[in-house]
Amino acid sequence: MTGLIKQKQYDWKDSNLEFFGSKEERDVKKSAASCERAWKKAGLKPGIQIWRIVNFKVTSWPEEDYGKFFDGDSYIVLNTYKKEDSDALLYDVHFWIGKYSTQDEYATAAYKTVELDTYLDDAPVQHREVQGHESNLFKTYFNTITYMHGGAESGFRRVKPEQYKPRLFHFHGDKRGVMVKEIPRMEKYIDDTDVYILDLGLHIYQYNGQGSNKDERVRALQYVTH
Repeated sequence: MTGLIKQKQYDWKDSNLEFFGSKEERDVKKSAASCERAWKKAGLKPGIQIWRIVNFKVTSWPEEDYGKFFDGDSYIVLNTYKKEDSDALLYDVHFWIGKYSTQDEYATAAYKTVELDTYLDDAPVQHREVQGHESNLFKTYFNTITYMHGGAESGFRRVKPEQYKPRLFHFHGDKRGVMVKEIPRMEKYIDDTDVYILDLGLHIYQYNGQGSNKDERVRALQYVTH
């Protein structure tokens, strides 16, 4: 029979798979992770640290805005802590995906979360968080979680009071706790069962609906006094 060619035997050792899971591969990944400047101060002491993905880059999120998330962005949240009977640092790292975050953004957040895990010697426990469906652990990090409409592409920055864009926030409580989200500044979106905050920059107004509960009112007050 003609035309038949004996198939060459393939040895996986001839490929880079030989190093998959090896110390060499580990060292290469750790070296790459060490090149990310955002990780230089990550996990050095107990506390929360947050980064936002902007144009495929990891950028620090200001502490005064911890608990506030733009629905068009993706974030990385690191919780560093110790157990009472130990000085060893432990970690939980979460990547949070906004409702309108692009696939590129949350893919970058996921990749960078793995990179941070590598940088911290695989010590963190990794978690995936989706807007509106956050884990109970994630919620314990913040007094209130606030969803802001927009994202990095909206050009968010500190602005002067006369340039401030008024925002209306809706505080709604259910079995998952009190969630806060920005809503359009239109009367039809307001009812008597919840709490609302109108943030004008220099002035903030709180409306407590007759059917609102204590938790909603307390969360709104925390926002006002923050």
